[in-house]
Amino acid sequence: MVPSAKCGIMSWQSPKTEKNMLNELIFLELSSNEIGDEKSIDSAAQRVAQAAPRPVVMVAAMGQTYKTLLEAGEKSADQDLVLASALAEGIRTYHVQLAQQIITPAIFRETRNILSGLFEELADFLKGLYLLEEFSAQARQILERYGERAAAVVISAFLRSKDIRSASLATKEVFQEPDDLWKEVQELLQKGIVPVLPLSLHRSEASRQAKK
Repeated sequence: MVPSAKCGIMSWQSPKTEKNMLNELIFLELSSNEIGDEKSIDSAAQRVAQAAPRPVVMVAAMGQTYKTLLEAGEKSADQDLVLASALAEGIRTYHVQLAQQIITPAIFRETRNILSGLFEELADFLKGLYLLEEFSAQARQILERYGERAAAVVISAFLRSKDIRSASLATKEVFQEPDDLWKEVQELLQKGIVPVLPLSLHRSEASRQAKK
């Protein structure tokens, strides 16, 4: 695969093989600073609306979420589950309050329910770190992706609030085979729907393809 980037939009060309079903995708990567508040999110949505063809939107965690999640993981492994849980609750509140500010009421209700389920899952994961008394590199990656998944849920909902058809592929941890995931992405794009995914999935796929 050979990536090229211009103005934050990345074109990703894949080998034309039966296993890899994607010939070309346009990726729009949004960093933490680009989706940290209402103004920056609105600007990001305008970029999505103006992109042609429709891009695959890959999002980092919002604002300071990466840092706070890693701190929560460290506190859990160090047996301070109370502080870890408080940090996680702070992240949940930030996402829910921001979503309420920027998303229409009907879409917000659905978004709030999805976020609640995601953060319940996060709470269970932190309890697991507490029991293991270990914070491995793999656990760090999973925690970071919780932040990206929450961001994907919010950004996708905001796009729908702006009448941009969108779907978040981040409501659950991704255990699909990579080719199955990118096939689903392609099917959404063919329907005119903007897929929103965790940024780390794009980087993982780039690494996987580079090793082929």
